[in-house]
Parts: sequence; structure tokens; C-alpha cells
Amino acid sequence: MGTNIIINIGIYKMLGLIGTLVLGTWYAFHRLTKVETEVIGFDKRLTNMEGRMDKSFSSASPVALLERGLKILNDSGLKKYIDDNKTYLLDQFKSTCVMDNQYDIQEQAFRFFDDLDFKDFEISLKKVAFDYGVGIETVKRIGGIYFRDIALKQANFKPEDLDKPKIS
Repeated sequence: MGTNIIINIGIYKMLGLIGTLVLGTWYAFHRLTKVETEVIGFDKRLTNMEGRMDKSFSSASPVALLERGLKILNDSGLKKYIDDNKTYLLDQFKSTCVMDNQYDIQEQAFRFFDDLDFKDFEISLKKVAFDYGVGIETVKRIGGIYFRDIALKQANFKPEDLDKPKIS
């Protein structure tokens, strides 16, 4: 036979217990959100590593498209998309980005393509990503590298200039 256990807790202790549980839940949620935010930067590094391991772009500076990256760029239609919309894309890019030096142009071009809304064209990018076994982020980075070269040329730089300091 079982024995019943009865616990008598006053109203103040019960409210304290409930408050502690609510506060503990909030704290745990807050910590998980912070971890999720920190992982976002890790995701960008993972994209770089995936593209390099996949031999889509080089690991040496300046980052350049390799044969596989050029094939993905062409097969996805991304090169044609960028070339057809070059003026619009450059206008959007220049309105939000500073084009004073090569390194900033590169970083901003990558971020620009990471955040770019491709609308219906994204279906084509996802198909090529699946066909080549890479992430959509890698396909966008490939487009970012191609676009970076266009933006550098627009600002009178060359991709090779990424490794050289600007001499005034």
C-alpha cells in the first residue's frame, strides 16, 4: 500500500516558486538566443570553408573563382542574372556600401549577395546548389565573388589590388 504525502506551502512560498520558475525559463531562453546569434557569424565562416573544400573558389587571397565555381556561376544562370541586372545591382550596392577600399568592397559585396532577395530566380539557385551538392550560401558567395570583381572595377580597382595597400 502507498502512503500519501501532503505538502503544505503558503501562498507566498508558492508565488516565490512560480516566480523562480518563470525567471529561470526567461534566463534559459535568453542564453539560447545569444548562442543562436553567435552561430550566425560561424555560418559565414562555414560557407567560406565549404566553398574552398568544394574547390569552387580559392583559399588564397584574393579569393577567386575556380573552374567548378565558374561552372556553378554559369549553370545557375547567376552570371547572366548579374550581367543583365548589373546597373541596378551596382546602384543598390553603392547606395548602401562604402567603396573607398578594396577590402571593404569585397566584404560588402559578400554581405550584399548573402542578403539579396533573388525572388523567383532563387529556385534556379537552389536547383544548382542541390545538383552540385553545395549550400545555397556557397552559390550566393560565388555570385558575390563575381559581383565583387565588377564592383572593384567600377571603383577603379582590380581583384589583385586586395593584397596591396592603397598608396596615395
